[in-house]
Order: sequence, then structure tokens, then C-alpha cells
Amino acid sequence: MTGARPYPRGLWRPAALALLGLAACALDREAEVRAQLGGWMPLGDTLYFESKLECTAGVFATQADFLQGKVRTVSTLHDGLAALGKEATVAFELEGMTPDQVSQAVMSADLPKGLGVLSSGLSARACMDEDTKSAYLGALKSPAALLVFAPENNALVILDRDRRQVFFARGDV
Repeated sequence: MTGARPYPRGLWRPAALALLGLAACALDREAEVRAQLGGWMPLGDTLYFESKLECTAGVFATQADFLQGKVRTVSTLHDGLAALGKEATVAFELEGMTPDQVSQAVMSADLPKGLGVLSSGLSARACMDEDTKSAYLGALKSPAALLVFAPENNALVILDRDRRQVFFARGDV
């Protein structure tokens, strides 16, 4: 059967387009997330990445314990809220507070901004496997971790300095 086609002429195109459509349903692409985070810190290997229509979750190795680039690091909640009000990407380095406590403080002080932070962090859990959820929860409760929020794309980022990992969380908020 030389020259025989497994499908009648032209039927492969709809199937290929359907597959392309499914791939386009991801909220984010790994290369774009790596580019965003790579502007803030050096990244190592991708440890986990999942993106669906409604969420994205990524975990990346890093040797960094600080941020560089276009991230404004603040040491008070007031300064952080002011920076978020100007749509700046903000790293909250509030002494003695975990990322979870920081997100609760933002929510208490400014409900709309707090909901943006909280929604991104919670929505992304739908894109995490159990091991990633566990590591993410550990980072949220770690006093050595740093919470970063990027309002331009509602991305919540946790830099876990102890484990040298970066968590990227985003929902379709």
C-alpha cells in the first residue's frame, strides 16, 4: 500500500487544529513565566509546571535569596500598598511575617488588593499536584520566604530562601 494515507485527505487538519486549540487554552507558557521571573532572579531547573485555562503553577530552582530588577522591596505594609496602588511589582519583606501572614495583612488593610493576592494564590492550587501543594504550603508558612505580587498579571510569587525554590501562582482573576 505505497502512498496510502491513514486518514482520508484533509481530515488530519481539523484534528491538528483541535490539538493546537487545546494547547492555546493554557493561561501561561513556561517560557513566559521563566522570562518574567528571570528578570527578578537567576533561575535553575524547572521543578514543576502546569498551566490550564484557569490557573498556572510553577516551581523553579534558584540560588538567589534576594530579588533584583524591577521589583520594589518594601519593609512596611503601608509602603507595599502604596506601590501596589501604582501597579508596581512588590516584594513584601515584613519582619517576622510569613507570606501567608503578609497576604492576610494586605487583605485586612485593602480588600480589593488583598483579594487579588489571595485569589492568585488559591486559584493556582488547582494546577498543583499533591507534592507541589505541600511544598507551596510550606513556603507560605515559612518566615524565611518572601512574598512577591505582580499586579500587571496578578502573579503571586514566593521565594523560598531555605529550599532555594521559587513558586509561581496565578489564577484567572
